[in-house]
Amino acid sequence: SLAFETLFAEGQRRFIESMSNYARQFLNKAPKPDIEGITNIPPAISIEQKNTVKSSRSTVGTTTEVIDYLRLLFEKAGIVHCPIHNVPVQKESVTEAADKVLRLFAGKRGYILSEVAEAQRVTEGKKLHTLLLQDGFLRIYVPAAEKKLSSAKETDETDAGKKNFLKKILKKPTTKSAKKKSDAKTISTEEMAPDASGVTREVMGTVVEISEPAAIKKGLPKGKFYLVVDRVGFSADERGRLADSLSQAYEASLKYNIGVTTRRAVIVTTEGETLRVSEEGCCPICGYTPPPLSSRLFSFNSPIGACSTCKGFGNILEVDENKVIPNPNLSLASGALHPFTMPSAAYERKKLLEYCKKRKIDTTAPWKSLPKAVRDTIWNGNADFFGVKGLFEYLEQLKYKMHVRVFISRYRSPFRCPECHGSRLRKEASFVFLAGKSIHALTSMTVEDLCAFFKKIALPAHQLEVAGEVLKQIRARLEFLVRVGVHYLSMDRETRTLSGGEYQRLILANQLGMGLSQSLYVLDEPTVGLHPRDNDRLISILKDLRDLGNTLVVVEHDHDVIMNAENIIEMGPGSGSLGGEVVFAGSTKDFLNSPKSNTASYLRPKKNWVPLRETRPVDLDNYRFKITLKGAKGHNLKNLDVIFPLHRLVAVTGVSGSGKSTLITKTLYPALARALDIDHIVSQPFEKIEGVDNIKNVVLIDQSPIGKSARSSPITYLKAFDAIRTMMASTIESKARGYTPGTFSLNVDGGRCPACKGTGYEEIDMMFMDNVVIPCDVCDGKKYRPEILEIEYKGRNIHQILSMTVADAMGFFVAHPNIRKPLSVLKEVGLEYLTLGQPANSLSGGESQRLKIAKELSQVQQKSTLYILDEPTTGLHFREIDLLMKVLHRLIETGGSVIVVEHNQDVIRGADYIIDLGPEAGHKGGQLVAQGTPEDVMKAKKSLTGQYLKRYIDAS
Repeated sequence: SLAFETLFAEGQRRFIESMSNYARQFLNKAPKPDIEGITNIPPAISIEQKNTVKSSRSTVGTTTEVIDYLRLLFEKAGIVHCPIHNVPVQKESVTEAADKVLRLFAGKRGYILSEVAEAQRVTEGKKLHTLLLQDGFLRIYVPAAEKKLSSAKETDETDAGKKNFLKKILKKPTTKSAKKKSDAKTISTEEMAPDASGVTREVMGTVVEISEPAAIKKGLPKGKFYLVVDRVGFSADERGRLADSLSQAYEASLKYNIGVTTRRAVIVTTEGETLRVSEEGCCPICGYTPPPLSSRLFSFNSPIGACSTCKGFGNILEVDENKVIPNPNLSLASGALHPFTMPSAAYERKKLLEYCKKRKIDTTAPWKSLPKAVRDTIWNGNADFFGVKGLFEYLEQLKYKMHVRVFISRYRSPFRCPECHGSRLRKEASFVFLAGKSIHALTSMTVEDLCAFFKKIALPAHQLEVAGEVLKQIRARLEFLVRVGVHYLSMDRETRTLSGGEYQRLILANQLGMGLSQSLYVLDEPTVGLHPRDNDRLISILKDLRDLGNTLVVVEHDHDVIMNAENIIEMGPGSGSLGGEVVFAGSTKDFLNSPKSNTASYLRPKKNWVPLRETRPVDLDNYRFKITLKGAKGHNLKNLDVIFPLHRLVAVTGVSGSGKSTLITKTLYPALARALDIDHIVSQPFEKIEGVDNIKNVVLIDQSPIGKSARSSPITYLKAFDAIRTMMASTIESKARGYTPGTFSLNVDGGRCPACKGTGYEEIDMMFMDNVVIPCDVCDGKKYRPEILEIEYKGRNIHQILSMTVADAMGFFVAHPNIRKPLSVLKEVGLEYLTLGQPANSLSGGESQRLKIAKELSQVQQKSTLYILDEPTTGLHFREIDLLMKVLHRLIETGGSVIVVEHNQDVIRGADYIIDLGPEAGHKGGQLVAQGTPEDVMKAKKSLTGQYLKRYIDAS
């Protein structure tokens, strides 16, 4: 409240006041912070840990702006290559072309030619012949492949070198088969690969005199031919003549070809060496002309650069067999094909069963046991049955109906685009290279590898002149990303797949790259998801922002960040209504000696630290209750075999990006959920899982929001709101008015405010800024109609009840155990400060996670349940971590098992068993570094977690 809803809100409000009247007409409604006054506040920037990005077009590269600089770099310094011959396509002026010819063919003789294409001639027949003679062109060059089209005499302009060359190449074959083979080689000049300079060796063509009477009578060849502009010796003395001839050849290529916009010429030596040059840039062999090189060609958000098949998304939506058949253990009769079980698909289900009866297909056998031929027929269809694909093809024709679109989307998943192979760009963009790498190859690298690539890259002087500043910006931003600890991410990783902590650190690195000064940065726990090894890097970033002249206000619970702060403000003394006071404000040194502080006692070294309880022994060799996962190789996991002891607190640790989430939430949980028939989500690849019969249930408790609706709240999540609504409907006044429990619902019309539909606010789309949320003008944020608020229970209406904190509500509902019991569980997990009706989307990730834990604690069945938690200490104070550990141990004592993915040192040292992954992030991680008790891990030399845990315990 102090940092974001007061400091940041006021700094932003004052900044907005400097904007146009159009913007301010909306923003004037926004509530001002409830303060008497504030002085000396600079423009404010907030960096929260919530990842609000939903679009799949947003990537790490676009979020950090690195991709924008890469696009500029490729525009300025990229070298286009021919997609067929893989040779550079370069722009060559007359001067550059002349220099290139002299460099490659010094001391040789040859022809300067200009192509007259067969399909693009400016005119035909005698008219073209006459035009060429009038313009002074007396000879043409017919390529070897076109010799049969011309019967005119070859000129005597040959020398010994040419004769020897022709004698060697055009030697008569001795057999018919050899003759055919020789002819094929003679005319197949496209197969001859060029060298690095673009020079090819081709069979020498024929020079034909077109001014002789016989040639005039015969006419020009029907196929492709070249105008002979000049025959010249390639030497420095002839440089002026060579440049002049090339200029004439360039002009002739435009004059005698319709639709040709590229000025080009061909140089052929008397030894059969061929070189094609172009002023606008084209392939020296086949004449391929690339599109204009601009930064938009490398942008998947632009129609110029986006792949035409996937529209720049990198994948296309197709029917997913895993969604159509979520449980392959079911039979056709019991609903293996999920779309056919819908009430609206009764006709299709009937047809399916009729087809199976006709073909004698067993409808009671599990889907996975049916023969592959039968499954393929049911999936693809045939003349007798339309199949699953046929059903969806029919539905595609009805996509103009909303409910059909929703139905189709349930069974679709993104698959890699077959055209761009996930690059999102049109194929022409992949033919542009920088130091041998395409832009897709660079964006596929991790930040660490990309940073190393740009440190080593060496561009020519003329490219550095135009792209030097761009290169400097790319290097700086990549170094910032490495320093904030996201070096394992790749530029093409979708932003929406990042955790809140990763997203926050991306924004932080981006802000540092911008180099702003005299600003106020308000940060929300930037160390979330960071291993202690990376904390030092993050702290140095924060200090760099400060050194630029900025003020940083950091909401944080991390030991290292607090100890590195220059000034500390502690709020308290309790939570919710028991807090809101400044317990301490001053320097860090004075803070550690403050007697009133709740935090300082946890930061001061404790000589006699005692664990919460004795560590439970773990002897895997003789321990029967365990789950074994074998051959896990999703993402960066290196074919891991991991044992998870049950009825114990197991901590999975490792540096950020080492593969913890991949192993636990994307492999172990989906595998167990599918084996227990709880959920049928697709897991990352693994070989097999053993010990599933030791548990009856598995629950994943992560930091995802508890409800998608704005009307969702803690009291609705715990299913206690039904009892409150029933209680309100049972009052005398409610019965007299005919009110029911549904009247007090926020999800249906009746008692809720008709303007805001029970949300209590309105959201205004600002177009050019973030949406502005203002209280509803009709109900003033109370969510209900005025007549509903007249109904009271013990002197409080429904709005006042929902505005009570959990602690206050426990006393208010003391006579209602069905309401008080779930509230007591919230108090047990440290959430007694929440209000009953607080919107779920306003809860932090840590609060959402603890709310889920509270729901599990309120359940009757906890025995033989495996609880998987993903960083539950997010947003928790040291005292609340102790509270959380007691809750986790209670789950274990009631017969459950807990696996925690965690970085917090207090949780790790309180665990019974540790599984440490690493040793580094990304492709350098995914290995089992250490496993065992905290003492065993601390002894492992390769374990970074063990090293920092030992240091932390020694300091305590």
